[in-house]
Amino acid sequence: MNTADWGKFIRIQFTIMLDDGSIVGDVKEKTPLNFKLGDGKILSSLEKELVGMQVNETRKIEIAPEDAYGEYNKELVLRVKEENFPPDIELVVGKAVQYQNRDGERVNFMVNALDGDTVTIDGNHPLAGLKLTYEVELLECLDKAPPRAQKCKL
Repeated sequence: MNTADWGKFIRIQFTIMLDDGSIVGDVKEKTPLNFKLGDGKILSSLEKELVGMQVNETRKIEIAPEDAYGEYNKELVLRVKEENFPPDIELVVGKAVQYQNRDGERVNFMVNALDGDTVTIDGNHPLAGLKLTYEVELLECLDKAPPRAQKCKL
């Protein structure tokens, strides 16, 4: 039987759920994900759990916050004067804004609140601090890249 292993090209479909059962990611409704196992295109903690899966097997995989998007860091929540944002940036609660630091690195923040002339932004990944449960089905496993292989990111 065809088994997923490091260096093999695999195709999966998956759903990501939180502890309350809410779905935060669902590839089953979209195009399955194609990648080479071990290339680091997905969370390394998830990648390790895919090794040994058989084609057509479905697995539930729990990923702790520290192995996914990290623990929630309160120090990444900042209150900034609205005047510090360029005038062409529309500040809307729930909308992402990008900041470029002194090194030229771009960092994404989510606008959490607008309070008068102060904006509260959050630099945590939206899934930081959350345990994720992946329900993954291995659809295909090949020794070399199929002609239809697509680059993908999680």
